[in-house]
Amino acid sequence: MTPSTSVTSSSSSSYDRATANLDLPRRPEVRRPVGRLLVGTTVVNSAAVAVLSAVFGWPAVLDEPAQVALTAFAADQPAIVGAFYAFALMSLLLIPISLGLYLLTARRSPLLAASVAAAGVLAGVFQVLGWIRWAFVVPDLAHTYLDADTDETTRAATAATYELINSYAGGALGEHVGWLLQGAWGLGIAVVLLRSRVGSRALAITGGVLTAVWMPLLLLPDAVPALADGPLGTLSFVAYALWFVWNAALGVALLRHTPA
Repeated sequence: MTPSTSVTSSSSSSYDRATANLDLPRRPEVRRPVGRLLVGTTVVNSAAVAVLSAVFGWPAVLDEPAQVALTAFAADQPAIVGAFYAFALMSLLLIPISLGLYLLTARRSPLLAASVAAAGVLAGVFQVLGWIRWAFVVPDLAHTYLDADTDETTRAATAATYELINSYAGGALGEHVGWLLQGAWGLGIAVVLLRSRVGSRALAITGGVLTAVWMPLLLLPDAVPALADGPLGTLSFVAYALWFVWNAALGVALLRHTPA
């Protein structure tokens, strides 16, 4: 064996040993926490949606003027802030979920898995930027707007500020960019799951189909507002809700997974 062959063989063996560590479906210390996070975030998000729908009329209230929205917010502020803060925390947990799924799928599709993980991490960050306004900005706006001592000029400026914050932090960052990145993550995860031994083909395809439905239907109304109403609006909501159920199903699959 020549020196160059020996070096090549040694390098190849080192690479094989290193990449073997990426074949992590067999390692419960990665698989189980990711599975629990997927199930847990789905449960908490569902509870937060139920609270906000009941006490705040969310998400329809987002289309209401400042007078209606801020009055409703002040009426049940502790519950509303708590629910939105829960959303923010669950979005942050998309970061370890994305990194964990990268570790579980990286050996078969390293570049794609890394790109998908990056989309998931960024989706979590941008969604937090949208949610967190309800905990730290809107309470002050509601207090100022509803204060009996506030003059009409200040009240009008407060209403305009609410509309601006709602459009930028909520509509542009949290919803549009956040959904865009979350959709890219959802489609990418479906593909890398198909290429890996994590979960079943049926589960991966279901996730991809659901994402392909909700992603354009949630994003297109920004350009064509009429699409937010009627059957398409309902379909986007149902597909998005089912996609979160799919996340929980993926979590259960990871908790029960026995690699081939």
